[in-house]
Amino acid sequence: MTANDPSGARTVVGVFEDRKQARAAVEDLKRADFRDDQIGFAAREGGAATTGAGAGSGEVTTDTGSGSGAATGAVTGGLLGGLIGAAAALLIPGIGPIVAGGILASALGGAALGAAGGGIVGGLVTTGVSEEDARYYDSEFQTGKTVVTVQAGGKAAEAEAILRRHGGTFAAGATGASRQPMASGMSGQTTAGMGGASTTMKAGDGTIRVPEMEERLNVEKRQMQQGEVQIRKTVEEHTETVPVELKREEVHVERRDVAERPMKPGEGAFEEGTIKVPVRGEEAVVTKDAVVTGEVVVNKERTTEREEIADTVRRTEVHVDKTGDTTRADTTRKPDRPS
Repeated sequence: MTANDPSGARTVVGVFEDRKQARAAVEDLKRADFRDDQIGFAAREGGAATTGAGAGSGEVTTDTGSGSGAATGAVTGGLLGGLIGAAAALLIPGIGPIVAGGILASALGGAALGAAGGGIVGGLVTTGVSEEDARYYDSEFQTGKTVVTVQAGGKAAEAEAILRRHGGTFAAGATGASRQPMASGMSGQTTAGMGGASTTMKAGDGTIRVPEMEERLNVEKRQMQQGEVQIRKTVEEHTETVPVELKREEVHVERRDVAERPMKPGEGAFEEGTIKVPVRGEEAVVTKDAVVTGEVVVNKERTTEREEIADTVRRTEVHVDKTGDTTRADTTRKPDRPS
């Protein structure tokens, strides 16, 4: 992020390894209501993610200035052209053919401007980027990376967040994260490589800091289902025999001879009729009762296991190659690296 824009518009610049990331960032910027005249991009012809002719959408034009014929091939890299209007194929001295669009297309439109500023430095400075940061972005650009700029004004933080979300990196002067700034008064002879970029200083007093970095493992825990216990109930039938004693009445009919005698009143001589004698007894009546005879109890308990989580981490080692008697003995002791 750059704050020295003479027009008062803060310019945010992001560098992308992959041109598809830059395209996604530009699309996101437009969805966030950044206008076409606020966004710019530049990419080297033949850089990462360059496609064949016709891959880009939208109009593509060529520069009519010096060297425009040699830059015509750069239109094959116009992957972003349709997003922010016409893309321009330019020829930048010291770099070669590039594709630029939006505010960077006009800023880099003159070959003389590129030559005077050194690469794309001059064009970036005209959009409000400090010269120190512009030289950093130029060195990244010359390695084949894509540069996206946004004149964001009061929305600089939002623009930076969008570029960062899509993989954009920034100069240390803008965010304090991507590279170490050079000490004042340094340029030209000694180069320290850092992530594909280079920091250079001339002979003379000064300090250059090369960071040593390493990755640390962060292990987090989350809840997940590792299995289950299913409890199924089924109904089975079987025959059960229960002994029971039943009582009943039985009728015995017996005919007897008696001595003759006169009939008694009420004996109904010579009357027909039927005499019913009821016979009683017990019968079995079956009913069923549901009773609980047992239960199955399922308990869950938490146990703790110790596991060893292994993964690969990286660490940079800075090696110093000395030629001649160039350094004095370092008497300071470097703190031990945490284990």
